[in-house]
Amino acid sequence: MNEQEDRQIREALKQSFPPISTELGRDLWPAVLRKLDTRPVRVPWYDWALIGFSASVFLVSPQLVLVFAYHL
Repeated sequence: MNEQEDRQIREALKQSFPPISTELGRDLWPAVLRKLDTRPVRVPWYDWALIGFSASVFLVSPQLVLVFAYHL
């Protein structure tokens, strides 16, 4: 590939892809804060059931704590 072909490819790519704007159109942080304020943290019932089941299994056989920790 010679230099002229390289230049032609570079020019074709510049024409194909417009320049990218790295600036945001607006500030996103206020929207994030608003979303965090309006949406309360809710834990579904099955998470509580899983926590309760895990706690009861670990209370019945504490050796499983080491097995579980090994697989993490």
